[in-house]
Amino acid sequence: MASEFVIRDLRFEDFNDLVNAYFSYYEESKSDQNLGITLFRRKPTLKEEVAWFKEMYVQVLDGNSIVQVAEADGAAVGLCSIKRQRPGSELDHTGVLGIAIKKAYRGRGIGRALMESTLKRCKGTFEQVILEVFDSNPRALSLYRKMGFKGYGKMPKAIKRGEDYITLNLMYLRL
Repeated sequence: MASEFVIRDLRFEDFNDLVNAYFSYYEESKSDQNLGITLFRRKPTLKEEVAWFKEMYVQVLDGNSIVQVAEADGAAVGLCSIKRQRPGSELDHTGVLGIAIKKAYRGRGIGRALMESTLKRCKGTFEQVILEVFDSNPRALSLYRKMGFKGYGKMPKAIKRGEDYITLNLMYLRL
């Protein structure tokens, strides 16, 4: 159990930690249908994860994404990314936020610290940030509201897990 963590920029060597964290969400979703992370129906292959990480890293280098990592116990245990929505289009002033924290590190302020740092880094790059959050995740909804995000709608039955449906809340923050 970590009591200390640091927030820092994404590094190439974070690949293994971040992929292992992502793969752990598949196991976690078996016991927690309300896990607030959208997953593929099939766990990606390592090759697919290499392609994902490469694309994310290139987007950072191109200035189309801000990615911060939470490091604790010598490993990357959380990720917050804000990715430009359709670079080169009339939507590119908007960033799309995604965040994930390994289960053992939740509830320690890491998510809030990651978001604060990442949002601070977005000023001058994006004018607004949008996100989607599961209706069944009141803790995340509360955090986003405390961070200044406002709701602009809901998408009923947006996520289908097994035979269950989950509504998504759509939120935005003007920077």
